[in-house]
Amino acid sequence: MLDYVAEELSAITGWRRVLEAYATLAVDPAANGPAGTPESSGWAPRLARLDGVEPERLSALHGKLIALGLLSFEVSGKSGMQYQLSPLGRRTLSRGLGLEEPLLEEAGESQSDAAEEL
Repeated sequence: MLDYVAEELSAITGWRRVLEAYATLAVDPAANGPAGTPESSGWAPRLARLDGVEPERLSALHGKLIALGLLSFEVSGKSGMQYQLSPLGRRTLSRGLGLEEPLLEEAGESQSDAAEEL
């Protein structure tokens, strides 16, 4: 993962819950809609609320995750705004990174590994 992404994520809370919610929606066809619809292809309507995340923070989290390249969006005629995890967002979740310290530790390890190779 890019160092600046790790730094940004370490400074915000709730990002993991948002990404996990969209990851769940992407694999749960019952939550998305009938086969062949845009919602069934990994796109999901915008989350209006999420347990563990303050409603007023949810909009800012969407913006930050989009800016960091972890969340993708599109505007659909019938569905309005739709979201899905980007490839970087999926990799970030699959690594099982913690909310705070492990992100910074991993970023530091990748820098020290690169320095050792030189």
